[in-house]
Amino acid sequence: PKITDIGLIDSPLVTGITMFDALTPIGKGQNMLVIGQEEEDTLDVTSPYDGVNKRGWMMNMLKFVVENDRARQSIHGDRKMRCFYGLTYSDNTVRANFIRRLELAGIQDDVVAVLSTRGGVVGTAEKDDGDGNGIISSERALEAAEAVAVAATACSLGEHHALTTGGDSLVIIDDVTLHKSLWDITTQYLVQIYGVDAVVQADLQGGSSSEMRGYLSGLIQRAARFNRKRGGGSVTLILLSTLPGENEHDAANSGEDEITFDVSDFDGMSEKIKTRIAMLMKTKVPLTPTNLRKIQIPVPKPSQTENAKRLALQHVEDLISMSDGQIWLDDALAKMNRSPPLDPSRSMTRVGVGADTRTCRADAPALRSVVGSLRFEFQQAMDVMESSASHSSASSVASASSGNVKQVQRRDAFLLAMHQKPNQVRKLSHECVALIAASRGHLDQVLRRGGTAGTPDGNEAIEGLIRHAEKEAPGIMSEIDGTLDISLESRNFLEGVIASYFTE
Repeated sequence: PKITDIGLIDSPLVTGITMFDALTPIGKGQNMLVIGQEEEDTLDVTSPYDGVNKRGWMMNMLKFVVENDRARQSIHGDRKMRCFYGLTYSDNTVRANFIRRLELAGIQDDVVAVLSTRGGVVGTAEKDDGDGNGIISSERALEAAEAVAVAATACSLGEHHALTTGGDSLVIIDDVTLHKSLWDITTQYLVQIYGVDAVVQADLQGGSSSEMRGYLSGLIQRAARFNRKRGGGSVTLILLSTLPGENEHDAANSGEDEITFDVSDFDGMSEKIKTRIAMLMKTKVPLTPTNLRKIQIPVPKPSQTENAKRLALQHVEDLISMSDGQIWLDDALAKMNRSPPLDPSRSMTRVGVGADTRTCRADAPALRSVVGSLRFEFQQAMDVMESSASHSSASSVASASSGNVKQVQRRDAFLLAMHQKPNQVRKLSHECVALIAASRGHLDQVLRRGGTAGTPDGNEAIEGLIRHAEKEAPGIMSEIDGTLDISLESRNFLEGVIASYFTE
């Protein structure tokens, strides 16, 4: 969209996922990255899901948005929101899985799916022709090219709806990894035909160049909140990006842990990496491959797998620098039963940050006063826990724990309030009730009884609280869902209702 066509992002896209709405709110007209490790895709979508489950959380979001729009139709007689899903994979299993997920959610008739017409099997699109010369197969090239076309088509459909009806579009691109593949493929073709002078050095090494950033921004910047002259509609763009999965690394067999790198080994890396290396040296942490991987610093002498991970992370960093925000889903948190496995330290929204926060906001007003400095509190609690764990003496740990136990307990209370099952969505009013309970300390007694996030006792406490609020304050709950805001008088009354539930 042209600059003259764009207005300010001033209304939220409520996702029905409390952790997203509270920590990384998405505004209508914003673009947002959803980052996570690759996962095994099976047809059995009803079984317990391991991993970060990016596609599953996107289905949650779609289901909530569609149900909200259906409710609007029953009241106002029209539907303002349309959803579009661009699935760039040509793999038959992934495609069947996606269609099955839509059917299970009951939204297959409400989501416009843009799919690749090519059919394939797992993994075929990621291999070269096998002659050892690094020449990309025509099959992979065609898949990557069609993936770019699928993404562009989904965006165009979303724009058409926004511009012709003045309505809102939600476009999800799953995912953008093949965009980078197409750039790499065309780079190799140029080198084969015209020689290495035909491309810039960064592209030749698989890295980033200004040309590639311009190519990617052509997709990322399709999101927009259109001004009144252009109808006042919006295109909200969610871009999924996949990182290589974490494989078990057998350092004992390889003898790799015997390697200790020197500071000079990192001379060719970015200033950000060099700063982190200097901090490690200052604290006398050995620069071994295992230590570097733990804090996601590239190994200076990488294997082919390590090099692929490094380039993938670099690609994600490039996307982050061009986007309005990112939701980072971490496999390690998923294994710890965090649901959703959002990493607060690496997730954020950049809409409404800075001086112009009164007219440009992505968060719902009802959540704004409840959440407050939640991100900062989360980071403080993480710093306390990491500091305690790094101290060798028991007395230091005890001292740190006794002095900061309230911070950690407050973090656990908010984690309990924001915990959701992979197939569960919440109304905005439900999110407010759970978060108010956490902010006022009412969930502390639940935690003391062992009702932490993800436990049956914890889940029942939150679900019971929401049922109680619906029964005792139905008008206020409807007010929050209808206006996305809450008056001071209504909030005071709702806080009393919440307190009464725990008193009883």
